[in-house]
Amino acid sequence: MSLRGEKRTEFPQSVRKKAFARCCQQAPEGVDNIPGVPQCEGCGVQLSPRTGIIYEHDQPDGLGGEPTLENCKVHCKNCADIKTHTEDNPRMRKADAVLKATYGLRPAKRQQIKSRGFQPAERQHRASSPVNKWRGF
Repeated sequence: MSLRGEKRTEFPQSVRKKAFARCCQQAPEGVDNIPGVPQCEGCGVQLSPRTGIIYEHDQPDGLGGEPTLENCKVHCKNCADIKTHTEDNPRMRKADAVLKATYGLRPAKRQQIKSRGFQPAERQHRASSPVNKWRGF
């Protein structure tokens, strides 16, 4: 659970259509543009329903990113996973930690139960002998 709220804002269909049209027209720098073919705005790989087309917030939704065309990027599954796990999640964890520290929302420290523990076992001087279960065979 995030401290910033549970509500996630998805991109409306009109924004997704415009973002898709944009990724069909221009490829990222350093990648050959193939007109009319959708390409990932992260790595330039050709997109298809099989490879997965993901509409990703450039500024994460959890950090105030709005569902607008300027904030929408079209990525392949690989680029979306990398961005989410290496950029977005650490930033949101840090924002949560700052909120917790600012408003004193740290969980109370648990008291440890005091006990004597277990009695130590007697020291063995030799290993136990194996059990012969199958004597009759």
